[in-house]
Amino acid sequence: MTVTEKLNGYGPLAGIKVVEMCTYVAAPATVRVLSEMGAEVIKIESFAGDTQRTQGPGFGCELTDTEDPTIDLNNTNKNWVSLNLKDPEGLAIAKKMIGEADIFMNNMRTAALKKLGLDYETLHEEFPGLIWGQMRGYGEFGEFAHAPGYDAVCWAARGGVAGTFPEKDTSPAIPPQAFGDYNTAIMMAAGLLGALVNKLRTGQGDKVVVNLYHSAIWGGSIGLCAQQFGADYPKSRTDVPNPFNNTYKTADDKWLYICQPQHNRYYNDMMKIIGRDDLVDDPRYATIENVKANHLQPELITILDEGFSKKDLEEWLKILAEWDVPSQKVFRFTDILKDDEAYVNDAIRKVKYNAFGEHALPTTPIRFGGYGDPPIILSKPIGYHTAEYLEHYGYTPEQIAELEEKGAVKCYHGEEVPDVIFKSERQEKGEAPCNW
Repeated sequence: MTVTEKLNGYGPLAGIKVVEMCTYVAAPATVRVLSEMGAEVIKIESFAGDTQRTQGPGFGCELTDTEDPTIDLNNTNKNWVSLNLKDPEGLAIAKKMIGEADIFMNNMRTAALKKLGLDYETLHEEFPGLIWGQMRGYGEFGEFAHAPGYDAVCWAARGGVAGTFPEKDTSPAIPPQAFGDYNTAIMMAAGLLGALVNKLRTGQGDKVVVNLYHSAIWGGSIGLCAQQFGADYPKSRTDVPNPFNNTYKTADDKWLYICQPQHNRYYNDMMKIIGRDDLVDDPRYATIENVKANHLQPELITILDEGFSKKDLEEWLKILAEWDVPSQKVFRFTDILKDDEAYVNDAIRKVKYNAFGEHALPTTPIRFGGYGDPPIILSKPIGYHTAEYLEHYGYTPEQIAELEEKGAVKCYHGEEVPDVIFKSERQEKGEAPCNW
């Protein structure tokens, strides 16, 4: 039984077929978004597999021959086929699968795609209804059109993230690995779904391209706009444009983040909150226009620093909630992993590994009222479903064995890896339905 059959028609994309040739994070994570909407996904790997299978130890994670928490992050609910695209028969099988798909998603370099006949122009001529998606590091034109790229260099470095996120006059920020990849994956999924709507309306496929550099620029829109008016980045927290959108340290040495964008409207409230009634209606600070014109942000931030330093974090959170001020403790990953808010809303789901025990798996963030929390089945070893899919295409066991002997396909011959469906916390408690 394929993973898709196990999901039993779940999701708004049930019946939609996706073939992916994707490695690492952004592109496979794009397809994970679609797989958790119910699409049938055939992930075609080389005999060596998705390069992400080698990355776990570099992130501080562990893996076994059949369990890999790192590959699971981008590859739930997929079917695993391994083909040798350099072999004519292996390539022919891949093209047959692509020809029957609604979407073909890849992050291969354009030259390699053209050499294999998997580029958009070639496939569009042969399969005009096919949606062809490519995740790139940089855009299709210019100096870096054919350059290799990862989110660390395209998104974090050139995209300005590493250079604008740190405190001013400190070292560049090093975002957690693949932070830009996961954000960009949602953008690519949106593009593919837009093309899918058009295909269902007109019957015509299309080319969908997203790149990591552009994703970072889009995310930095406000900063790029403000920079042109002299608001230089990176900034020091002691000199931000709006002191009511800033971090403050509390008496118990924890950090609080407040976000009160309407300075003029809430200035008096903020002064009362920190016990500075003497500054209510003070013309120096009461309007953001005067604060900006006279560069009084550092003065006002010093006042706020002194005020917030007088109480512990939890006390401040209660006070700010009473005044309806959006605020939160500045979390680290250790905080998120034990945050009930994340589990009750299925942002994180508990899964169990034979080798590693219970772990937390982030989920894709889109939910449909008619389907609820999606079922999640973890990844499989290389070639786990190769034989099963070849049988669907009419190959006999003998022919499959011959193809494997010739080096055209790779089939899995190890121990069975059961299709365990992991449910959300509310589903486990019987508080939410399982719509599959």
